[in-house]
Amino acid sequence: MVVGLGALSLGVVSDVHVRSQLRLARSALGAARSHLARTLTRLDAAQSTLADTTSQRNALQGELTSTSAELAAVQSTLSSTQAGLSNAEKSLAFQGVDISVLNTCLTGVERALNQIAVGDNGGAVTSISAVSTSCQALQGQGKGRPVFPFDFPDPDVLRVGTAYYGYATNSVGGNIQMIRSIDLVHWTVEGNALPHLAAWARAGGTWAPGVFEFNGRFLLYYAAVDAVSGDECISVAESAGAQGPFVDNSSAPLVCQRALGGSLDPSPVLDTTGTAYLVWKSQGTSSQPPAIWSQQLTADGTGVTGDVHALIGPSQPWEGGVVEGPFLLPWAGRYYLFYSANDWDSARYAVGVAVCQGPTGPCTKPLTHALVVTDGSMAGPGGPALFTDPGGGLWMAFHAWLPSAVGYPNNRFLFLRQVAFTDSLPVVQLPG
Repeated sequence: MVVGLGALSLGVVSDVHVRSQLRLARSALGAARSHLARTLTRLDAAQSTLADTTSQRNALQGELTSTSAELAAVQSTLSSTQAGLSNAEKSLAFQGVDISVLNTCLTGVERALNQIAVGDNGGAVTSISAVSTSCQALQGQGKGRPVFPFDFPDPDVLRVGTAYYGYATNSVGGNIQMIRSIDLVHWTVEGNALPHLAAWARAGGTWAPGVFEFNGRFLLYYAAVDAVSGDECISVAESAGAQGPFVDNSSAPLVCQRALGGSLDPSPVLDTTGTAYLVWKSQGTSSQPPAIWSQQLTADGTGVTGDVHALIGPSQPWEGGVVEGPFLLPWAGRYYLFYSANDWDSARYAVGVAVCQGPTGPCTKPLTHALVVTDGSMAGPGGPALFTDPGGGLWMAFHAWLPSAVGYPNNRFLFLRQVAFTDSLPVVQLPG
């Protein structure tokens, strides 16, 4: 009994001890878990701080890269600005000359306009002639640029010896404008080639002159308006020299296809036998499109004789239903008919070419596109005229708008291009 009680007492003591140790172990485990939780919290905070620090570092590196690029851009801009200032400083030395040239040009043009306003056309021509060099200098010269600084539409250029005479539609220079050059670069105003119109012609509208030397005389063919009917018709004036004055004593037009809307754009030509012909355009009507025609001239060049021959009409899309401004060139055994087509008042205007068996045709068009078209230096080229230099080189004169000023009332300027032939077809190129 006593032994049993002792054993029981030992068992109770042992159980109490185990339970106490268990409580201590549980308490230690709880403390360990709490410590672990605090450690994990601090670790999370450290990781978050590290992430923020890395982000800040990356941001700082980005800003540094951006700042470096901006600094490089600023340095580049500064260098460019310094170069611009240097160039500006250099140009200041010439600015006085440019202003002087500008003043000379503007003064002369203003004087001419005032003279025209009071009917002093002769004085206006003199004023324009005096400042043409200054005005051309302001406009600039070089390959592809206009060679004359004033309005000069529908040009014709005739070489007489070593001098070149240019003629054009009426403008400030008179009924038929006339200019002169000895180098195809510098041109001076010579005045009004046709001071007085024929009695039948209405003043204020004379177009597209064509001039040639024939049997010791110079003949100028031009278009004018019939004062009675209002039709556009062709007449001819004579002079002993290329500089005029040309005189027209006709009592009626030379050519006037009234049933076809009238006639204009005359151009004379000598065939390979020395026989003279006139080539021109009929205006066309609602039922009859424009066309280009030719007819033989009489022995003195002041009349036409024989049959009238149709050479070409509009037949290609680029022509826009129009053919006009013809110039027939005998060259290397062939006849090349240069002409204008499309809307004259637009950048679509262009120069084409046909090949003819003779001055009366038949003619064919070897190309399906225009020969001279709008480019970076000019727009709407038209009114072609061909001539040679003393060395036998072939040139084309034509008018065109500046690309920035297309359409009436802007000026149509005089342009020159050299012409070569490849595979029997003309190639129009910039002067060398």
